[in-house]
Amino acid sequence: MTIEKRKLELIKRVMKIEKSASLKKIEESIIEEEMKQRMEESMEDIKAGRVHTLEEFKQMNEAWMKEKGWVNPN
Repeated sequence: MTIEKRKLELIKRVMKIEKSASLKKIEESIIEEEMKQRMEESMEDIKAGRVHTLEEFKQMNEAWMKEKGWVNPN
């Protein structure tokens, strides 16, 4: 099964969920995976010598969180 097909199947399954607690667990799992991916990317950057100033790091993280919809885009 292709990744796009898997995404659509998951969306269909999520649309059938009626319990708020179940949706919260799914959301938490997604956030956890996104954070793991972000951490792995950061570790790769560090190993490759790609480092940033604290201000650059802050700006990059703020942009990433806005992209994820975790903060207001003000």
